[in-house]
Amino acid sequence: MLHRLLVSLVVTVALAASLAVSSPAGAETPAIERARAQAQDAVRRVSDAESQLGSIERDLATLESKATRAEQHLASLSGSMEELVVQRYTSRGEMPLLTEADINDGVKAEAFARYVSQGTFDTIDDFTAAKQELDEASAALDAKREQQRASIESLRTALADVQAELKRLEELEAKRRAEEEARRRAAEAEAQRRAAAQAQQARQAQAARSSGAGGATTTSGATRSAPAPAAAPAPAPQASSGGGMVCPVAGPHSFIDSWGYPRSGGRAHKGVDMMARIGVPVVAPVSGTVSHRGNSIGGLSFHLSGDNGHYYYGTHLSRYGQAGRVSAGTVIGYVGDTGNARGMPHLHFEIHPNHSGPVNPYPATRAACG
Repeated sequence: MLHRLLVSLVVTVALAASLAVSSPAGAETPAIERARAQAQDAVRRVSDAESQLGSIERDLATLESKATRAEQHLASLSGSMEELVVQRYTSRGEMPLLTEADINDGVKAEAFARYVSQGTFDTIDDFTAAKQELDEASAALDAKREQQRASIESLRTALADVQAELKRLEELEAKRRAEEEARRRAAEAEAQRRAAAQAQQARQAQAARSSGAGGATTTSGATRSAPAPAAAPAPAPQASSGGGMVCPVAGPHSFIDSWGYPRSGGRAHKGVDMMARIGVPVVAPVSGTVSHRGNSIGGLSFHLSGDNGHYYYGTHLSRYGQAGRVSAGTVIGYVGDTGNARGMPHLHFEIHPNHSGPVNPYPATRAACG
């Protein structure tokens, strides 16, 4: 299997023009924009290489079968060729098949006639053709295996690039959030300083008026009080969903529309692969009931029966989060590379409307994570 080969080497559609890379709300810096673009290129190369490997695996199976048949055919003809060699050296004189000398010799002519009647020429032709077929199949198989090795190396390089860009994006996002938090705290401190200054000015004004009036109260009989300081504005809530669904990966990630791409074992891709670093939280895309159970291909997986009547599936988790009744956005797992995704951390995400067969989840995921 392709992914098992990736494990041993330690290593997600016509390509959509758009790529989703999530990040917290807020203005993006040029560095973040560059990281997004570079992650996009790396994810595209990952998807291309993985699809090419799926196609190569199918071609290898065909070529291996062809080579096996050719080898078996050649083995079946070997006995006839061995018999022909024995006849050559046990017959009187040289075998006429292999010489043009003195073909009128009676004994050789008799032997020649016997060989022809026994289909010797056909045997030689069949053996030669079978040998050529095996040589061609073996050469094609060697070339395809070399192509496979090159594609695996390309995939491994692209995966490393994706992880590097996602790590850089995480660092840039963390820096941006820290800067935003610093600005927010500075704004709050400035607002509090101004409010305190205004309150002090109000107290001083009141004291001056009271002193000038001999301590008299105001016409209403009540002492003026300083105005209450203005409350700091609350941060705007982060928009995390679109089309009624929360983005299932709560951290920097990237993905493309890889629906239908070739996969190992002759399969076609039936989800969206959301590339992210190991440990990034995976959240419930909708409210509903979550259960966790694994399988040999996907590894650790979540199964969400949504309150909207749809079924959601995510796999390759590194560990589980909350199960049972959950609201949209609850952490139900963490990105990993379990199952047949070793070396390629991502969330394989599927949507099954009305608990039926899977549909392309890219449009809904793109809307939620955009």
